[in-house]
Amino acid sequence: MSSRTRTAAVALLLGLGAAGCSTSGGTAAPGPAPLPARPFQGVTHYSEPQRVALRAAEEDLVAACMKRRGFTYRPQRLATGNRMVDASPYGLLTVPQAIDDGYGITSTALAAKPPVDANAAENANERWKAALLGTPAHRVNLAMPQGREFFYHADSCVAEANSRLYGPDYYKLFNTFQVLADAVVEQVRKDDRYLAAQRAWSGCMKEADAAAGVKAGTFGEPRSTVDRRLQEAGQDPAKIHEVAGVELKLSRADAECQARVGLAEVVATAQSEAERTVGAGYADELAALRSLREKALATARPDGVTVADG
Repeated sequence: MSSRTRTAAVALLLGLGAAGCSTSGGTAAPGPAPLPARPFQGVTHYSEPQRVALRAAEEDLVAACMKRRGFTYRPQRLATGNRMVDASPYGLLTVPQAIDDGYGITSTALAAKPPVDANAAENANERWKAALLGTPAHRVNLAMPQGREFFYHADSCVAEANSRLYGPDYYKLFNTFQVLADAVVEQVRKDDRYLAAQRAWSGCMKEADAAAGVKAGTFGEPRSTVDRRLQEAGQDPAKIHEVAGVELKLSRADAECQARVGLAEVVATAQSEAERTVGAGYADELAALRSLREKALATARPDGVTVADG
């Protein structure tokens, strides 16, 4: 099966992401993350070191499961370097982050490498794929908040590995809080205080020399500009270098304007209020998910070394 299919299956179950490098080609860690954290204290988000450790543990469990069923599965470690995975859902950015790596767009593109599918030889083996990903006859549907629904195949080695590493309730709890977190972010983005901060930020950006000629009516538009210019640059090193310079200047102006209008404080207040309404009645589930998360991280690092949070 293709590595893309495999990655999609794991992302569906675990919500894990891949991870970039700096515009200078290095791999320095991002600057201090702006407050507030993601919704519900970031319970569904894992830092890059955590993602790497968890993916390695899960892949080993998948391989063991496949071996018991008479198949060979070669574990595929998580690629690192995607700085976009850790971006704030609100577009929050600090000046130190901007100075270090801009938005992380160009550096991530430079670091991205097509994954090598260690199991490509099994692409045509339907029995192998059924063991790995399960079968429709064993589909389990899970009702989620906000009218959403997720499913998994209980007979898959991916599901077994997930259950062994995180616990049998993790998939439902994780996706429940993914849905709730999305609802919180959406509510914050519609908040009058957030929209007022965005208007003030937009006015600030229009005065910034670095943002001259760049659309900045909404927080996402400067990033879209960098994305578009990077696509237009193609594989030309000189043009990519030019885009990186634009990104650094534009993102710094963005971060400075965010600080000027107090965006982080606005988001912190609006998010706290949104969590109380959206997350009402889910306190026990949140505590349970936190517990499963910590146990999984401890299992993924049996040497006892703490894996830094992000």
